[in-house]
Amino acid sequence: MSQYGNSTLGMVLMLLLLGSLTLHATRTQLSQGMVLVADTQQYHQDFAQAQAALQWGLMQSWPAASGWQCQQQSLHQWLSCLLYTEEGNALLSGQDEKSELRLWQWVSPRSHRLHPQAHGWIDYCPLSKPEHCQPQEGSAGL
Repeated sequence: MSQYGNSTLGMVLMLLLLGSLTLHATRTQLSQGMVLVADTQQYHQDFAQAQAALQWGLMQSWPAASGWQCQQQSLHQWLSCLLYTEEGNALLSGQDEKSELRLWQWVSPRSHRLHPQAHGWIDYCPLSKPEHCQPQEGSAGL
């Protein structure tokens, strides 16, 4: 009779062990999921800020100049930079100063105003050399 009690107790202990292992695996998976959600949320915030900086840059007055020129919007900490190309177009970039995420827009300059080109938005730098994609330090603050 006592053998039946021991096997029942053994089964209960086995179920408890399996349950705690399952709970541990679920907690680990949830922790990893929370990190992924936080990273995704941060990316969406950075993307929205970069889009806003790009739109803000479209509204600014830009003098015709060679090389990168940048303007900062200090309230929202946006940075928008412009590079005129030989073809008469220009490349506008926008980003939040606290983020590395930068968005790009091909634009047509007309009378110190920028007009976005159709299908000109891009999420990577379209210039052939990566070193040409970085505005030089000190070019901000026009």
